[in-house]
Order: sequence, then C-alpha cells, then structure tokens
Amino acid sequence: MKTIRLLSTYKNNPPKTIITLDDETANALLAGGVNATLDLTGGVRLPVTAAAQPRTNALVSSSAGGLAVSLDFGQRARRFPMGSIKGACKWFGAAIAGVTFAGPVANGGVYRATWGLTTVAEAPYYAVQLVYVNLCNNPITGLRAIVGVTESIATDVAANRCKPVIGGVTYGQIAPAGSVNGFRPVTFGGAASPTIPASVTSAQVAVSDIIPLASVPRVDVPGALPAWIMRLDHDPATSGKYTFVTMPVSMRTASAANRGRVIQSFNYGADAVTNPNINLGFSAESHLVFPIFHYAVPSLTVVVAGDSITQNDALVADVFTSWGFRGCADASTPARPINYVNMGASAKGSPEFWARTQELVAAGIVPDVLVISPPSVNDGYVQANLARLFSDHKARTLEIVRFARANGINNLALIPLFPYNANTVAQEEYRVEFNTWLTTIPGVTTLSFPGLGDGAVPERWTPAYNQAADGIHPNELAIETIMAPALTAYLNSIA
Repeated sequence: MKTIRLLSTYKNNPPKTIITLDDETANALLAGGVNATLDLTGGVRLPVTAAAQPRTNALVSSSAGGLAVSLDFGQRARRFPMGSIKGACKWFGAAIAGVTFAGPVANGGVYRATWGLTTVAEAPYYAVQLVYVNLCNNPITGLRAIVGVTESIATDVAANRCKPVIGGVTYGQIAPAGSVNGFRPVTFGGAASPTIPASVTSAQVAVSDIIPLASVPRVDVPGALPAWIMRLDHDPATSGKYTFVTMPVSMRTASAANRGRVIQSFNYGADAVTNPNINLGFSAESHLVFPIFHYAVPSLTVVVAGDSITQNDALVADVFTSWGFRGCADASTPARPINYVNMGASAKGSPEFWARTQELVAAGIVPDVLVISPPSVNDGYVQANLARLFSDHKARTLEIVRFARANGINNLALIPLFPYNANTVAQEEYRVEFNTWLTTIPGVTTLSFPGLGDGAVPERWTPAYNQAADGIHPNELAIETIMAPALTAYLNSIA
C-alpha cells in the first residue's frame, strides 16, 4: 500500500486528495509525475472507511502475540440513532499551556489583544455557536466576539487574514442585515458579553446563542472543507485574566497529520472588533474558545477523555493531531460530519478528566459519543490491596455508564488500561482482570489497540510503538497506524 497526493482527478477524487492505494495502482499514477506525487504537502486526506469486526467478550490474541480487549462492533454499538445536527469542535485538551485545572489557576494571560481563529468545519453549516472556557480564579467579563464565513484560508494575503472573503471580495465590516458579507456579532443570552464566574473548584463554561451563519464554498481549494472566522476582544486589565492554548505554525496549512483540518490563530494588540477592517497578524496562541457548528445533516460530536495517552499534546509534533483528532477526521464525511472534542488531561488521573467532562456536559455540550478511560495509569498501581483499586475503578466505570445514560449520551466506548512497563506480575494481573471486566458491561463498547503490547507477562510496550522508550506513552507511529484507525473503525460502526 502507498499513500499519494493526487495532481489530477482520479475516480471522482479531485486534485490534492491524499489517498492510499495498492502499490501497482499508486505507481501507475505516480509515473511521469503528472497524475500524483508522494509529496503530501497541501493535500486533503480521503476519509478512511474501516471494516467493522465482530464482537467477542473474551480476550483475543493480538498481532504481537499478546492479549488485547476486543473491539465491540456488535448490535450494542449500532442500536442508537444519530440524530444531532450540532457538532462541537475542541482540538486541545484540558492541560492548557502546561497547566491542568486542579484548583484555581492564578497565572492567567494579561496580554491585551483581539484574538482571531480561522478554522474549517466538517461539512456545510448554517449556524455557529462559541464555547468559552474559564480556568482562571477570576471572573471574565466584557469580552466581545464576532464571527463570519470565508471562501479562502490562504495565508499569503494579509488583508484576507481573519476577515471574510466572499466572491473574491474581502469584507472588513459588520455584515448588513440579511447578508453574510462581513462579520456578525455574537451574543450570550441576548447580551453582547457573557459574565463567566471564577474557576474556584471547577471549570466554568459559557456557550453563546445560536448565530445564523451559512457557509460558502471554498475557492482557494475547491471542494475543501468550509471555513469560518472568529474574532474575540478582551482586556484582562479590566475584565479578568484568561488561560490559553498554543497554536503551532504547522496547523496553519493542510498536512497529512491534520487531515486538512486547518487551525489558524491571529491577534492584534488592541480592539479590532469595533473596527473589523483592521488586519490581524499570526499568533502562536489563542483563548480557550471553540465552535459548535449546526449542520443540515445529522452529525456526531465525539468526546475523547483521558490522560496524556489521550491528550497527546507532547506526543505529536503539532500538539493538536491526537489519535482522537485523526480518528474522527478519517471517519468524517460531508454526509455524516464527525466533530472531535479533546478532553485529555496530561499527567492527571481519572477524577480530573472525568470532572472536566461532566462540566462540559453540564454546560449543554452533550456528545453523541463518549470515549473515555475509566481508570488512568496516573491513578497508580501502588496500593497494597489491588482488590480495593479494582473496586474504586469499577465504581467509577459504572458511574460513567449511569451518567451517560442519564444525559442522553447514546454511544459509550471505554478505553482499557494500556501496558505499563513498570508493572509487577501482580499489577499486570490486575490490569488484565480490569480490562476483561470492561467487556462484560451491557450496552457499552470496549476499544482495542492490538499490537501496542509485546504479549509478555507482565506485558511491556512494543518498542516500535513506545514514545522514547518511556514505557507509558504511544509514539507517532502508534497514534497514526493503530490508535486512530481503531477509533475510525468504531465510529464507522455506529449506524
């Protein structure tokens, strides 16, 4: 098999499509350098349709000879309808700029600026909402936001950056009534600004009103995912410090890792919302703000919650493209948009990321699919009484199941405990026992990532898939070739 970027149309796939084909077909297209190239830069990845596998509740042999929990693709994964047309997209995890919420965050940002985001949606949309997360120990007030649609996310024209471009015209203005030619103000409960409480014992989440905003076709890359633009003005000196997320340069353009899901960040050191004609320069960071798109077709919002093995911010070069990000992107199509929400919390245990997930749901962002690690390796294996640890983790797992059912989360997939190279034989027996128990819960899917472990007792990470031989984390190869495809296959099994 070989992955190429098309230079001409092939079987209804337009130029710039990234596609994986058998060697014979790929080599034929590559011949002469006219129809295809091995250079994937600037391409848009073709969604992967993975075949569903039958479910078994027993442990099965992995390709490395070890044991792995089976992946449930049976009726329990298929029986729930996919009725939502709202899709939330959050690309960063709970650890922001190296700080995870475990009490009030005192060292928030103090930089006065208007911040902007330009990103893509998974399909044409007709409305958007903004979600703002406050992790600081002070209230946030006074922020104002505007949103718009654009036909181009090209980065080579300064006047086009963080401004709507429609019909070849750049609109640095508030759109006239009934028009998309410019920005539209965002409101929160009818008000121009939200008042977001301080985060003293929990994260605080504000969700905007629904803002009518119809997407337009892309012209910079015809047929590419539709884009949108946001600006947010905030003065921390008068309205409260804020937390932020790093925005790497590599996410500004399409790549094989980001599957064409471009994220561009901008800022300007003063108010550029009152005067939206001001040009914003590129920024390396952004507020904790993300969109909810309203589509014309049913969609899935997929929350993936866990520790650093889920967040992946230090495991992938671009910070963003975790296995959850890639797995959702590869399963997403314009007919069934799939939107990824990263609720990973590096270096934290399950009480941390489970609490953050519940806060998101309480704010009204209810996923169609919850993929979560009931326990984390960070919970520790050090208790003398492993039976007590099993009891605690079992109780949390069942709490997650009850919460999902009570809140209308129709598809629940559990992530098993991964290999851990420091485990003793007794600790490994606990891990295997817990992973086996996960598969017995009615109406719940258990994901499997065969090949990550070497099959020994106690099991260790397969060296080729372990990050820097640390005995804990997956590396880029594991994320791309085992973990993302496993999530894609599961999502493709949901009817």
